[in-house]
Amino acid sequence: MNIERFASPILKWLMAKYMIHTAQVASSIHAAGCVDAVYYQLKHRDFFSASSACTDPDLLKPALIEQMELMLARLNIKCQLWDAYRPIRWYLWGAENYPELGFCEDYAAELDAMKIPGGPKGVAVRSQDPEQGPLHPHLEVSLIVNALRTDSSQVFEHCQQRAAIALANTYGRNPGNFIALREEDILDELDDPEDPVWSIKLPRIKKGFRSARSDFIVEALDKDTHRYVQELIQANQAFESVVEFNGTYVPCARPLFRLARPNQMRLQTGDYESAFHIYTANFGKLLRDFVERMDLVSPITKQPLILSCRRFRYTVGTTYAAMGVSRRELAHRLDHSDVQHVQVYYDIMDVLTYELDKAAVLVYSQYVHLFCGSDTIPADSAVDNADIIATDAHSQPGDVQAIGACGLGELCHKFPPFSCYLCPKFRPYKSAIHELLLDALVRMHNERPESQALGVHRVDVILAIGQVVKMCEEAAG
Repeated sequence: MNIERFASPILKWLMAKYMIHTAQVASSIHAAGCVDAVYYQLKHRDFFSASSACTDPDLLKPALIEQMELMLARLNIKCQLWDAYRPIRWYLWGAENYPELGFCEDYAAELDAMKIPGGPKGVAVRSQDPEQGPLHPHLEVSLIVNALRTDSSQVFEHCQQRAAIALANTYGRNPGNFIALREEDILDELDDPEDPVWSIKLPRIKKGFRSARSDFIVEALDKDTHRYVQELIQANQAFESVVEFNGTYVPCARPLFRLARPNQMRLQTGDYESAFHIYTANFGKLLRDFVERMDLVSPITKQPLILSCRRFRYTVGTTYAAMGVSRRELAHRLDHSDVQHVQVYYDIMDVLTYELDKAAVLVYSQYVHLFCGSDTIPADSAVDNADIIATDAHSQPGDVQAIGACGLGELCHKFPPFSCYLCPKFRPYKSAIHELLLDALVRMHNERPESQALGVHRVDVILAIGQVVKMCEEAAG
């Protein structure tokens, strides 16, 4: 990296120090990008060549402030203020560590209070693009989660698809993070077979020319995601990770997402450790193949659902922003080296309401298919003490009405009557009570969208009830 172009002895020394610092805390590639950004954004009016003879910090301080102000004005006019982020971070670092070398701490405080927008990559997030932006958290994410739950195929590729979908939906990382995973990265933090606490070591990939597996972020592994990952690990046991080299069998690493046969190009270059690792294109294909195999149609576009790691990443970002996590915490969760790239998720907070209405629910429910019980039966059917009772929202206090019959045959430990709509043992009655419950839950959701106090996911229940209401209408017609 050429630091001679900064001309001033003070600035050359500072840029060398900043480059070392940034490479240590982020990556060599990020350090090079930061140094380039500072140069290209502050070079106007031959600022650096004009300061080549400046060795007095008191003379450099006002000149540097003036140049920063001109940069901000120029980028603001061009509507490219995000390009000021790296020069501002450089100035803040200088004011914090070397204020005596020409950095004004008061001006740094003003810069730190500025709100710098995210870059153009956030267009799909801001516009809520139905095909490239974040997935709808209620309609599309529920569709994906339900497809995972109902898919029981033990075909090897199908196990890979489920694990890929679950990991992308949970962590929102880039495909490069996932293809570098190995079976050994799934671990029990307590090493207790009776009560395990599962974690996953996610390799970091934005580390310049270093190996993706030279650094990790350890994340908690929830029960469902662990189940899909463990199914894949068990399916992997049918394959050996050994290659033959000059008549000798060489053991290789056991990747989580693996090839059935070793990659010949990697073998020719002597990269035996990665011989069975898939490429990022293979990981993206797993997501698309799952959509095709499970016939997932987006309730929003009425077209086959478009899935990619980037869409899952946007979804995780908007979800955590809506939950109120800090920008620094969200940047850590998405493995960003700075907080600028997560600003877009907070910029769109005002539009992340996702209200539902009854008419939309009745349309969307036919695509999500969350109700998995039996067909409706007449309300006067003789069912022995199996009625499921719900309070009618439009009746007098104390009045109750049966919504259907339970075929479980044992005590239910879920959350009836709401969980009943998600249970395969449920036999709904042909009754208007379903529509009344739907009205009440939709109203509850729009009044308090942040609350999910039903014991099960409220929107899942709403969509399942919508299916039952449609079934009742069709039976009556």
